[in-house]
Amino acid sequence: MRPLRSATLTLEPLLESHADAMFEVLSSPEMYAYMSGKPPDSVAALRERYRRLESRRSPDGTQQWLNWIVRLPSGACAGFVQATVHPRRTADFAFALAPQHWGRGLAFEASATAVGCLFEDFDVAALYCTVDPANGRSVRLVQRLAFHEIAPHEYPHGTPEPNDRVFRRMRA
Repeated sequence: MRPLRSATLTLEPLLESHADAMFEVLSSPEMYAYMSGKPPDSVAALRERYRRLESRRSPDGTQQWLNWIVRLPSGACAGFVQATVHPRRTADFAFALAPQHWGRGLAFEASATAVGCLFEDFDVAALYCTVDPANGRSVRLVQRLAFHEIAPHEYPHGTPEPNDRVFRRMRA
């Protein structure tokens, strides 16, 4: 996995060593209003999670885990983009940026860069995103990224959270 570059951002493949810089980014409770989980308990706990993710594979080897840290031109971490690639060349895609970076186009720039890489470098045929319907900002973002809403029963990777909207983007 290689670093990705957009017009203003660098997406670095996730490493255990990113835990120190990402702890503060992920500590904002606002980030968890629309996504599962909670802020990390400690830098050590985040470091352990990142150590597992750094393998880039699920324990059973069936999924490829692709995680990038989003870096600003200043070098500061702003959030992450990630994908879980499944055996049939489909993938789940997600993104999260710290609240101070919302509304500035950074999530779109980072996500568009990662989406292009997933289609080109990892030969993904279809990307899926599930979004809390109350999260209008993320709904608009995935629509700007050319994802189209589908019925929840068409989602191939299990059952989405109740009431989540499901989006898909096919490789062009």
